[in-house]
Amino acid sequence: MTTATRRTGFTDAALVRLLASWGVQPADGPPSDFHDQLSGWLRWTDAQPLFAALQEPLTVAPLSDDEDASADSAAADAQAVHALLTRALTDDAPWREAAVPRRRSATSGWIATSATPAPTEMAFDFPTYRRHVVAQQQSMEDRIAPLRARLRRALELRGPAHARLAALDAVMERMLGAPERRLLDALPGLLEKRFAQLRAAATADAETAGDAPAAAAWQTGFQHDLEAALHAELDLRWHPIRALLAALHTPDHAHAVA
Repeated sequence: MTTATRRTGFTDAALVRLLASWGVQPADGPPSDFHDQLSGWLRWTDAQPLFAALQEPLTVAPLSDDEDASADSAAADAQAVHALLTRALTDDAPWREAAVPRRRSATSGWIATSATPAPTEMAFDFPTYRRHVVAQQQSMEDRIAPLRARLRRALELRGPAHARLAALDAVMERMLGAPERRLLDALPGLLEKRFAQLRAAATADAETAGDAPAAAAWQTGFQHDLEAALHAELDLRWHPIRALLAALHTPDHAHAVA
């Protein structure tokens, strides 16, 4: 008797589980197609660049005067970037900005005058939410990509096995970057479906009770869902960073790819 092996990978990501729990899907295919895309990005034709990354001679540029290749410095950079992105997912939300007075800082931009307020029951149209999501996605990409390159550089300077891992990560980023962006670009559309789903449910409930729809109440629930989706996306984007940080703190001789 044989037991089917459960495929693991991107389908296990919190973002995918969250979207599945909502019952929303892209317009161009059922949920299974969307999930299969997340775990099926690598094809047999991708074996050549991966093989080359393992076989080609390594050439590592010497450390420049302004570079700090220490694992501790790289980890500190990663911690700072993650903290900044995490705060922005909440603090930059328009429903929180409307509830909390904010002041302009010459060095850090808009900042809240109090820590993480609770969301308010305010109604917004979906384009307001879309702009927030797209801005946060762009911020993640703009900050995580250079951090990933910085961590690879730190790996290169640790030793031959670490340098080989850095080369592999660079190949993986090139191969998986475009498919990942295409799928994450679908998130605003999926959130719009969730927005419509919750609005329709609230309207139906109000009609049943003979009341006017309470838009603000259901939008508070949507705001929680939107923030959960963005935090799950950040976690998904952070997987390579987490792996590079772990590699940085592993002795060079422990890596089998050398």
